[in-house]
Formats: sequence, structure tokens, C-alpha cells
Amino acid sequence: MKKLLCMGMLLGSCAWADGLILTTEDAAPYNYTTDGGKTIVGSATEAIHELFKRTKISYKITLYPWVRALEMAKSEKDTCVYSTTRTEEREKQFAWVGPIAPNDWVLFAKADSTIKLASLDDAKKYKVGGYRGDAVTLYLQEQKFVMDEAANDDQTAQKLEAGRIDLWATGNLGGPFVANKMKTKIKPLLTFKKTELYLACNKGVAPDTINQLNATLQAMVKDGTMEKITKKYQ
Repeated sequence: MKKLLCMGMLLGSCAWADGLILTTEDAAPYNYTTDGGKTIVGSATEAIHELFKRTKISYKITLYPWVRALEMAKSEKDTCVYSTTRTEEREKQFAWVGPIAPNDWVLFAKADSTIKLASLDDAKKYKVGGYRGDAVTLYLQEQKFVMDEAANDDQTAQKLEAGRIDLWATGNLGGPFVANKMKTKIKPLLTFKKTELYLACNKGVAPDTINQLNATLQAMVKDGTMEKITKKYQ
């Protein structure tokens, strides 16, 4: 694995050796920051900490905008990104560890909305908002939706509150979490796809490492650790 050499004490940086670089984004409740951005927390982050503790693989987590976080894992050896939806397009681009969290896709409306949806097609006559570059948004665009895209879910929640969009497409856990933070009252109208989230690693990560991580993750599922983590954030 990569070894980052010491740059010298005057630069205040030293070696990061023999480990994996993990990139992530601000996407509550799976991965997000507290303490003014100093600490990365969340259900997926908690699972990652326990997974790497058990495997004794060293790692470092850094938060970036989503597009950059994903691209780094594609292009940089010994780099992985979470929390990632395992789409058909991404399948061959990464080595996969997971799932690390459930993430059903839902269309939300304001709590006082009179909109009713019986199918996904019913939503096409409304203005639907989503997170730019997110798998949910990309999926709906493939279904011929014209999406109102924002830089993050916080902005999409604000648009819904202001009446600039009619529906918000996001995860079943992330939507309510962000809405509560933004003081936006919402209700789910339609669950349109059941998915899960993964740790996606650069293809250069050793297969033995991927196998070790997956085997350990399965042990965490069997002993109830993953269920306990998920319930904490529901």
C-alpha cells in the first residue's frame, strides 16, 4: 500500500503509511461532521470505524464534495469512498465492500402537500429536486425526469420549504434527518427503489484486503453489530 513520507517537522505533517485513504461526503445520517466540521460521524462512519478496528487495517477518513470523493477513489490507488450506491455503471469501476447501510429511495413532499402518488410516473408532472451527482438523482434522470439539482440535500430541503420544488428525492433515513435539521416538515409519498450503501475501493486495492473487509463485515452482521448501529440513527 502507499506510503506517504514525512515532509518535515516545520511543515507539521508526517507519514501516513501502510493504510487506506477513505473519502466521504457530508450526507447525514450516514456520514457527516460535528464540532464545526472537525469530526466525521454517522451510521456508516461508525460501521467503518468498527470494521477497520477489527481488521487492524490502518485508515484515514477525509471529507470532500461528493464528485471529488468519488473521483479520488476511482483514480487513486489504496483509496476508497463511502457511502456509495452500487449502481450498474459503477459496478466495474470499484472493488466493493458491503453493504454498510440500508438506503431506500423515497419521494418526499411538504407535510401539508395534497400530492398523491401511486407510481413513479405520477411524479413526472411535478417539479422534483435532488442532490447533484447523487445516485438517486442520476437514476431519476435515466427515467426521463427533469431534475432540479442542488449542491446538497440541505439546499434541496430549503427549496422544498420555499415551494421552489414539489417533491424531494432522497434516502429514507437521510431525508427526515436533514429535514429535522433544516426545520422542514415533510412526509414520504412513495418508496420507488430499495438500495444499500457500500464502501467502494479503487481496483488497485489488494483482493486479500477486500476479502478480509467483507468477511469481517459479515461477522459484524451476524453478531448484531450492524443492526445496533443502524437503529441508533433511525
